[in-house]
Amino acid sequence: MATVLENSMLRLTIEGPGQVYNNSRFDWTGNISQIVFDDKFSFCSVETAREFDSRRHGQGLYNEFGITRPIGYDDCAVGEKFPKIGVGLLTKKYDEPYDFLEAYEIDPFDMQIEKGEEWMKFAVLPKNCRGYSINLIKKITLSGNSFTVDYELENTGKRKIRTNEYCHNFIAINSSIIGQDYTLRVPCEILEPSSMTEAVNPEQAVMLGTNSVNFTATPERDFFYSPLTQFLTKNGEWEVFHACMGVGIQEKTDFIPEMMNVWGGKHVISPELFVKIDLEPGQNMKWQRSYKCFYL
Repeated sequence: MATVLENSMLRLTIEGPGQVYNNSRFDWTGNISQIVFDDKFSFCSVETAREFDSRRHGQGLYNEFGITRPIGYDDCAVGEKFPKIGVGLLTKKYDEPYDFLEAYEIDPFDMQIEKGEEWMKFAVLPKNCRGYSINLIKKITLSGNSFTVDYELENTGKRKIRTNEYCHNFIAINSSIIGQDYTLRVPCEILEPSSMTEAVNPEQAVMLGTNSVNFTATPERDFFYSPLTQFLTKNGEWEVFHACMGVGIQEKTDFIPEMMNVWGGKHVISPELFVKIDLEPGQNMKWQRSYKCFYL
């Protein structure tokens, strides 16, 4: 059901495509359900602490394509199919806007897996859908206390692809609830809530600083900021650490994100960096997410 990649510092649990999570939202490839650092600290939490179901909810590091720009949905008739990268061809259920929380009927893509001692590679094979066709390759590689997730996307169809991709990083260190010991730090200035598209902080448990997100108390209800900050000239970066445990995790990207959100609640904090995808037929693009676990 799962593959473990490990070295002397890190252990990653990677779920097989469709073997645990098999819903229509998140990419099925390279789902990292747990990260263990130095045999002492786990980093991954789950999407919901209430009635969690691994078949339909995210956990750990789960990425998604097209949450705000689904490919081929708007001109798709009810009963026809549209592509969800990393998942398959989904059937449009009704003539309403796309809902990423909806469970759409799936015709899964064919997927191939290769594995080495400290790496794992996934290939999602193209399948034509109304002129849309996409080839996805994802590779996870360990190196000391770090690992990288490399993506390569190729438009093998006849129609333009305009969408985005982000990773839901469901973080809770050693399953510790979110509270005053946690800090989320970013290199860019955090926006004023009045300048955001959405700012949800119902209990005022979240405190926004110049470059950090802290907590005055444990948030019993979900919080959400979109966008949290703007990476106008810098590549993406964030780090979450727990002051009492003295340990944290960091993500860096090799691209300038089009957006950064942060979502969370009592059991989880999830920073999200979005990459813009705009590919003409025959074009391809590559991008990388690099993670590091560290001591303070």
